[in-house]
Amino acid sequence: MKIAVIGAGIVGISTAYELARDGHSVTVFERNAAVAEEASFACGGNQSASLSQPMAFPAPPASSRLRGLFSDSGVTVRAGSSAGDLRWLLRWKTPSAAWTEALVCAQQLARYSLERQQSISTQESLVYEQSQGQLLLLRSEQALQVCQQKISVLNLHGAAARTLSPDEARKIEPALGADLPLHSAVHFPNDAVGNCRQFAHALKDQALALGVIFHFSTPVHALTPGSAIQVGTAALGAHDFDQVVVCAGTGAVSGLGNALKHLPLTRLWSYSLSAQIREPLNAPRSAVIDSHHRMSIHRIGNRVRVCGGAELGGAKLPNHAHTVKRLYQALQSHFPGAVDFGRGPQIWRGASVFSPDALPLLGPSAIPGIWLNLAHGHNGWSQACGAARLLADQIKGQPAALDTRNLQPGRFNF
Repeated sequence: MKIAVIGAGIVGISTAYELARDGHSVTVFERNAAVAEEASFACGGNQSASLSQPMAFPAPPASSRLRGLFSDSGVTVRAGSSAGDLRWLLRWKTPSAAWTEALVCAQQLARYSLERQQSISTQESLVYEQSQGQLLLLRSEQALQVCQQKISVLNLHGAAARTLSPDEARKIEPALGADLPLHSAVHFPNDAVGNCRQFAHALKDQALALGVIFHFSTPVHALTPGSAIQVGTAALGAHDFDQVVVCAGTGAVSGLGNALKHLPLTRLWSYSLSAQIREPLNAPRSAVIDSHHRMSIHRIGNRVRVCGGAELGGAKLPNHAHTVKRLYQALQSHFPGAVDFGRGPQIWRGASVFSPDALPLLGPSAIPGIWLNLAHGHNGWSQACGAARLLADQIKGQPAALDTRNLQPGRFNF
């Protein structure tokens, strides 16, 4: 079939690759000048079936809805937030009784995806920066108990986790700041962290070898259903396709007219600070997550990257100075002396797309011929390869490796 993929982030590239492997004629439309220019550009690079990184999944339901409503979610509401954004935040802070089922679904997708990613990397000899293991730092017994509630669910479905004392945690990450308050930690040995953008570029090269056509700097402004799906662009005019897969975020989806305007999606803005390593012995070995400050610090090649912040609205506002300051403070307190701030540290701000229930939209839309693979939140790279394979199987009409009922876009009335 002739298939268009809209969006060339990590999810779009993975989708184009899988469809091309199945023998389809694939064309990718991307509004930016290269792959992985938005949410996949300088993200944390988590490859995590534990879903332990900040904003990967909502906290377990509180003992009462009121308590959950007034809990600190780590999300900042800035000017420009919509009523839809606030409804999303309410649901995030007070998850439904189906929280456990949704958590298992997200974990199984991530686990399958990471297996698929490893298979592709081996088969295609992809080379990219990567380090193994993630360490979740906890400051109190209460934080440990909340974490254990989530881990107990994940352990039943194959997630490896080990609770550590402060001394044991420092053996895994010996450069942790000596003055850092630490009650305990949880180590996830099967998680990893890597360079998402580097992987996306390597996979794009493999997609090109399979015949995928890329149109960069070519935003799609309309999808017109019919006997064929017409993809409209200002630069290239309109082209007909048998199927279309939308992998773009809300900024792109909002320009597609009536076809997809009712999708219940929200953009959440986050930040990263990347700096060159000055002294390797003072840098993290892999990934460290501070549950108290909702920050994650990763070693990616010869750099250290700290990620944090979660903002609703503010798309046209400047960077939040307080959040940027906290990134610097987190890096200095957790790994003092690790980086050289004089060598041009990079500050990045990007938006990830979230659905109301923290699960992606994966499958056919309400419009025949238009498929969705989006709203992976902060689990984009963790779920990209698996989601792409599952969608390709659905388009192919063959049984998927996982039960995708909880991921179908039709679960929302849009």
